[in-house]
Amino acid sequence: MSGLRSLPELGLDDERAALAGELFELNLRVHDRAMGLVGMPAPPDLTMQQLRVLGHIAQQPGISGNELGRLLRVSAPTASGLVERLVEKGLVSRSDDAEDRRVRRLHATEAGLDVMRDMDSMFGRALGVVLTLLSAADLTLLCQGSRAMLDALDRAHALQPPT
Repeated sequence: MSGLRSLPELGLDDERAALAGELFELNLRVHDRAMGLVGMPAPPDLTMQQLRVLGHIAQQPGISGNELGRLLRVSAPTASGLVERLVEKGLVSRSDDAEDRRVRRLHATEAGLDVMRDMDSMFGRALGVVLTLLSAADLTLLCQGSRAMLDALDRAHALQPPT
């Protein structure tokens, strides 16, 4: 459960905590087996640092260059250089802040979002490989689980304070 709070901190009752623990374990096993089957592609023309920067920008649309530099713990010129290379590749766009023209806001372009989706599409690629092995009942269960997850994500998003 790397990167996640421990189950007791989530305040779940015993039954839900046990199910959540099983879900995390199953998710890790699915991830590992899917990666073993289809691998994790990395765009050959991007460095790991550039992928990290693109990931932060995609996750936080409108982040400023200074905010990105603080997040990455690098100097403003270093952050600017990383962003410039991503702009040149058509993966990131910059725009002036509506309230402060000195501030540039960063957004992943559709091509940048496609890179992130491709990197994050391991489950989809693995599903494509095993699709013929799943019964209609199995696919129904996967669809129900995905709908439940989407609904929970929508509810969690609605609880987020506006940025």
